[in-house]
Amino acid sequence: MKKMSLIILAVVMLSACLKLDFEPIDAYSPATFFTSREAAISNLASVYQSTQMSGFFDDGNAMLMDDITDNAYCPFPNQLIHFIAKGSATPFMANLYVDLYRSYFKYAGIRNANYFLENIDKVPIDVSEKSQMKAEARFLRAFNYARKMMCFGGVPLVTKVLQYGEETKIPRSTEAEITTFIVNELAEISQDLPVVRPADERGRITKGAALALKARVELFAKDYKNAAIDAKAVIDLNSYDLYSDFEGMFWEVNQDNPERNKEVILEVCYKSPTYSSAIDPFYTVEEGGWNSINPTQSLVDAFETINGKAITDDPTYNSENPYQNRDPRLAASVIFPGQQWNGRIFNSLEVVGTVDEYYNSSKGNRSKTGYCLRKYCAPLDKLTNKSPAEAQGLNFTVIRYSEVLLTYAEALIEQNKELDLAKAAINKVRARVNMPPLTETDQAGLRQRVRNERRVELAFEGLRWYDIKRWDIGETVMNGKVYGVRPGTVNMATGEVTFSSPDHIVVGDIRVFNVNRDYYFPIPQEDIDANAALQGHQNPNW
Repeated sequence: MKKMSLIILAVVMLSACLKLDFEPIDAYSPATFFTSREAAISNLASVYQSTQMSGFFDDGNAMLMDDITDNAYCPFPNQLIHFIAKGSATPFMANLYVDLYRSYFKYAGIRNANYFLENIDKVPIDVSEKSQMKAEARFLRAFNYARKMMCFGGVPLVTKVLQYGEETKIPRSTEAEITTFIVNELAEISQDLPVVRPADERGRITKGAALALKARVELFAKDYKNAAIDAKAVIDLNSYDLYSDFEGMFWEVNQDNPERNKEVILEVCYKSPTYSSAIDPFYTVEEGGWNSINPTQSLVDAFETINGKAITDDPTYNSENPYQNRDPRLAASVIFPGQQWNGRIFNSLEVVGTVDEYYNSSKGNRSKTGYCLRKYCAPLDKLTNKSPAEAQGLNFTVIRYSEVLLTYAEALIEQNKELDLAKAAINKVRARVNMPPLTETDQAGLRQRVRNERRVELAFEGLRWYDIKRWDIGETVMNGKVYGVRPGTVNMATGEVTFSSPDHIVVGDIRVFNVNRDYYFPIPQEDIDANAALQGHQNPNW
């Protein structure tokens, strides 16, 4: 029987202003809905859909997670991420736009996974295929719990379909209990998942995805021994490699490139125009975008010089020509003043003719830092949000091979063992963009380098907040002013930037990070009000 693809079964937001709620699959009787292989796949698709691993909107805000870190700034005060970043969010703010609290605490995906697992045995299909489908559902449930654990700590652990009223009586399990559940699930299901998938099953879970997620969770939990073991297991599958074009890795036009797909371990797939990805929030204003992610000066400064040194350590770095001779990932990730972008010289320092990209414009959707997102944003014509032809099929990569290499490196470094292998893994990531190899040989030096490497390699992929939490650096990097570009002018013929002040602009309110509170999201107050077992068990100091 022909395989049925789950390629288009990702959560899709067709508009930045529209939130979609999907009907639960348990609205149907198992006797009528679990009758055939096609019905089983339809149910499994609902589990994929409601897990929502996407990097765009609704329950998948991975890209926008960088707005609550030192990587980026959210300019819109109608979004919860704006208040999280400046330290003024509350548990009662569970209905603001781009709501990480409410959307990440939802249990729809877990409920659908439990429902699928309790009913799939009714379907008369091959035992091996059934085992594989169960493993997929269990992976998606584990992914959902991993995100909850990393954001909230301990949460209610639900592994069965609840009867009416039971949901109000389930207490929180501890963070350690949730972590143990996740890693045990992933260890078991990795045995039932294929190493590779055929093209028409792109987007479905593989053995590599299970092991890579397990390594991610173990790294977060500081279980460095097992994180290194599982990352190495992914490497030893010999199924993955780095795509030679770092910028092209995130462009839709390359999504069918076999070399590019060797780097992809797990992605949410779209098929436009019926199932399209919402990209307009991330584009510059001139293209019709909303600049929902404003890169910070802190992130720009984190990219090394082309000599492989921090800008503070390289005497060749020219502060009056700061964007030249830098790590190529800077120009591939961030649009900066004077850069060639989409057929023009980008100028965020002033109003140029009818093109108003000035960071201090009265128009609310200009980048407030003077920097714009380039990652994911391939050059295109102006968006109008009206024509299906404009719909994008840009997939969001949930896990890719470079993360696994850096996880392997960090896990070894933290154990202070096999540092030569750790350095080799980092150097492989750097070599893709022709950055020079590291020279450090000690634990402290390599720890600093791998942390910066994760920041610049994985910027805007939704992992920075978890890194900040794991490294316990929130108090250092998330307190104080947010800086953007220096004022000046741009020569629109050459792109040369002339700065008028040595000082960088200050963006928005001063951020405040409470180290005794802000490493955990608060449980939304409406969920506490609805569940007697949660009352009195809010995260500390919320």
